[in-house]
Amino acid sequence: MTIDGAFMEDAEKLLDRLLLQEVDNDLRLEQFLDPDIQPDLTSLLELQSSLQIEEQLSRLSERIDPAAETAKGLRERVRKLDMEQGRVKECLKYVEDVQELKVFRTALYAIC
Repeated sequence: MTIDGAFMEDAEKLLDRLLLQEVDNDLRLEQFLDPDIQPDLTSLLELQSSLQIEEQLSRLSERIDPAAETAKGLRERVRKLDMEQGRVKECLKYVEDVQELKVFRTALYAIC
């Protein structure tokens, strides 16, 4: 009976120690989970948001760049067409002036 009694006494002491450790662990866990002592994650969230915005801008830029290059090429072509249109208008004015001169010359010959 003494072995069993000593064994039971040791087992009860061990159980008491484990129960105290459990209480201590529960208290520490509550402290870790307390929202008042949680670290401020605002800066991390802002950084994550900033990175997402940069990724979106990068993807948008990849989609827009070809359109921008096309627009640049079209702008150059339109500028050249505008210059050619100005030359054509100038030529048409010369043609009209020559036609008027022919009409005057014909009228002059008719008078003389």
